[in-house]
Amino acid sequence: MNKNILFYTVLFHIVFCFTGASVKTVFSESIKQEQFYLELEEQYNGKKEYKQLPLELDDPYKRSKNGPTLKNVIHKANNEWLKKWIANPPAMLPNAKMPVLMLSDEEIEAVIAYLTSIADKDFPKQKWDAYLMKSEDDMSDDEYDQMNALSDKGKGVWGRARCNLCHPVKGKGGDVGVGPDLGRLAEKVNRDWLYSWIKEPKSYFHSTQMARYRFNDKELRQLIEYLMQAYDFKPEEEDEEDSDTTIDAGKSEDPANAEKQDDIVKVSSLIPEGSLIERGKRIIEFNRCFICHEIEGVSELLPVKEPIDEPADTFAHLLNDVRCMTCHNIQGEGGSFAPELTHEGSKLKQAWIKGFLQKPDIIRPLLQQMPKFNISEEEAETAVKFIEEYFVNDDIPIDKFADSQPTEEEAARGKELYDLKGCRSCHTIESGGIVGPTLKRVGDRLENGFIFYHLKNPHLEVPDGVEPNFNLSDDEAIAITRYLMLCKDKDKDKN
Repeated sequence: MNKNILFYTVLFHIVFCFTGASVKTVFSESIKQEQFYLELEEQYNGKKEYKQLPLELDDPYKRSKNGPTLKNVIHKANNEWLKKWIANPPAMLPNAKMPVLMLSDEEIEAVIAYLTSIADKDFPKQKWDAYLMKSEDDMSDDEYDQMNALSDKGKGVWGRARCNLCHPVKGKGGDVGVGPDLGRLAEKVNRDWLYSWIKEPKSYFHSTQMARYRFNDKELRQLIEYLMQAYDFKPEEEDEEDSDTTIDAGKSEDPANAEKQDDIVKVSSLIPEGSLIERGKRIIEFNRCFICHEIEGVSELLPVKEPIDEPADTFAHLLNDVRCMTCHNIQGEGGSFAPELTHEGSKLKQAWIKGFLQKPDIIRPLLQQMPKFNISEEEAETAVKFIEEYFVNDDIPIDKFADSQPTEEEAARGKELYDLKGCRSCHTIESGGIVGPTLKRVGDRLENGFIFYHLKNPHLEVPDGVEPNFNLSDDEAIAITRYLMLCKDKDKDKN
């Protein structure tokens, strides 16, 4: 009977590892919120035409490994945290995807020994001010004030980068749904690794969905101080007490289950004798950790997608470097959190695109605010040229009203219709709602022809949009277009 329990337990675990990874891959690749609407649009409005792109789209949701590489994980996290994590991931991270492997303490030690053996012997080190390595209680008043000033500036960097869009903190935020909860980050990561990770995420995990923000050294250190010192990123006292009990995650205090638990722990008897490193490698292989992680020295069962290496001065490099497709969709690939980019060249004015990429403005006041990626002027110009050439829809009459200047009477008629149709319920100009994008400077942002095209049928480009189709006549759509054309940055006009 005990042997049967052992057999089915092991079998269930292996099946779970395989099917768990497969289900995650299927859901992340094929079940997307916008797919239904794309099919509905194709059925009623015809297939959306795409211009052939001179690049291969690197969809961050279609990656063969859902977990990061384990090459230098011992430089990333301290040993005590790793032990607790391997023993019981959900106890350490609320949104953890890794299953509980039910390993004994000795098996966990063996796994860590193998991970240590494959790590780089030398890892980049940074020079940190000595007072920052002290606990708060050991800092002088001046040191604490300096640390606190750095942390406050780091909070500003965190906010401009919109880190909370991807990363929840103690369960709050993370609306994009791709980053781990950072509520216990300070107890986990080493400063040197965190510095290297934020500076060049792909150098550690080439399939990561995290963008490279191009922070300078000063901004990096400010952000790291905020992450290491702010209480938001430290475990609560009760969390620390709970985590001490997770190391023996597979053990039960119920005598009735003692025999079953002993059988589970005795799985280690299937691991051949040898050095601690050899046993650690075999435990990793037995538990199929390589389904989700790249692990040096462990053979692959599934093909690993090679990273796309694009020249630094191309749009493809920028697109993948800041991971635009984690939030945006392009030609049916990518995320659905932010607006689709497929036809943005026929929607947005060149000058606005360039300025927005370098210094994102607040268009959607509620949530979907684009991070500041510190994109250079040259990179922004490269992006604008590509977008204007390839992200286009010939059905959008971008030349319509291109050189026209609305009269006061035309604008007044348009404003009257804008108010009559209830547009202010969702959009803001002088006042209004915040469900839809602000229209305060829509005349600077959108092509005049696209405004008309969108008013005639809002669902042609955004099939899942909540904006109603008012079935406007051409005269009505033209009138509202001319009113919106004058909604511009008044200070810019004065200059």
